Amino acid sequence: MRDNRLREAVIVGYVRTPFTRAGERGALREVRSDDLGSAALSALVERTGVDPSEIEEVIFGAVEQFGEQAHPGRNVAVLAGLPFEVAGLSVERACSTAMSAVQCAAMAIQTGCGDLIAAGGMESLTHYELPIVTAETDLDELIKEKGTLLSMMSPNPRIFERMNPIEIIGGLTAERLATLFGFSREEQDQWAIQSNELAVEAQRAGRLAAEIVPVPGLSSEGDPIIAEADECPRPGLDPARVASLPTPFDPEHGTVSSAACSKTADGAAAVMLASREKAEQLGLKPLAVISSQAVAGVAPEIMGYGNVPASKKALVRAGLSVDDVDLWEINEAFSVVVLVAMKELGIDPGRVNVNGGACALGHPVGASGARLVGTLALELARRNARYGVASICAGFGQGTAVVLERPSWI
Repeated sequence: MRDNRLREAVIVGYVRTPFTRAGERGALREVRSDDLGSAALSALVERTGVDPSEIEEVIFGAVEQFGEQAHPGRNVAVLAGLPFEVAGLSVERACSTAMSAVQCAAMAIQTGCGDLIAAGGMESLTHYELPIVTAETDLDELIKEKGTLLSMMSPNPRIFERMNPIEIIGGLTAERLATLFGFSREEQDQWAIQSNELAVEAQRAGRLAAEIVPVPGLSSEGDPIIAEADECPRPGLDPARVASLPTPFDPEHGTVSSAACSKTADGAAAVMLASREKAEQLGLKPLAVISSQAVAGVAPEIMGYGNVPASKKALVRAGLSVDDVDLWEINEAFSVVVLVAMKELGIDPGRVNVNGGACALGHPVGASGARLVGTLALELARRNARYGVASICAGFGQGTAVVLERPSWI
């Protein structure tokens, strides 16, 4: 008789590439995003020590799946040298893409549809540029420009019958959140400064290096180097200097400064998940259990709010309250996204993004969701803490969240 009870899905490994600046001076500017994905996946297999033939499938994503980012689930597995018998699934949920890949892997394991699955995502914002859009931007003209994410998306004009195309752009939704929830520029800038301070501290302590696989790249002058650290964290940010920075999305009246935005970056991240039984069979030490998960939708013009209802759902499904949670990883698409989540959920700021967030580390949009889950799992293990929540908002008004637990048997 079949046992229909859900199995435990555990995280047994996590690796990412460095997150490097997008653009003409970034260390990974000439590296294809599928090569970044395969570098992360190869390192994940090597560090966990699993036999690649044991892997059921690779679930991988990118936000814009064309060119070098097409069919990432299958292509990254092939590039990483996995056997052809390992299946591949490509997923996309805007900035939530890589977290959704982890969620899909967990569900497959919990329902008995797999025992060992790798999940993650990748993005090169050097090769697929994300343009700055203001209220005055002529979106029709911008869409016609070649080489940007908007032009490659080729949105159906009918979708704008339900959405104002300007109002749904990330930076303008952040400005709207700041107004709706009453957060000043000073509060947003201070969170960004703190994010950089924490990220620099984590770099110096070696906590970030523990999750990074070095990747061949180029110096800013064009010389071959090994990229082995995140490039975006800035030590010693001067609050007066930050206060003088522009507000790119609303130059005249805005409160979202360039410091309080996630840094555009190139990178990839991958997480290995297994059933508890498979982990025991292979001698793999779990970092955490996937306790619950959730997705949510919100009005597109408040896109950055999406992680709040997703987190609420995930906590209810895990039978937890906010006070039960030891650590939070909330994607810093913008500082205000985290500030709103802390206010709405009643979160202690000292438990949030303790190694810095995307305002410092960078946000390769197709990879960040896996970084959040993996970094949280490592930090829970490092502190021997019990519960953690990773969450991320996503374009067009969405959000995802995952609750991790370290039960007594780990």
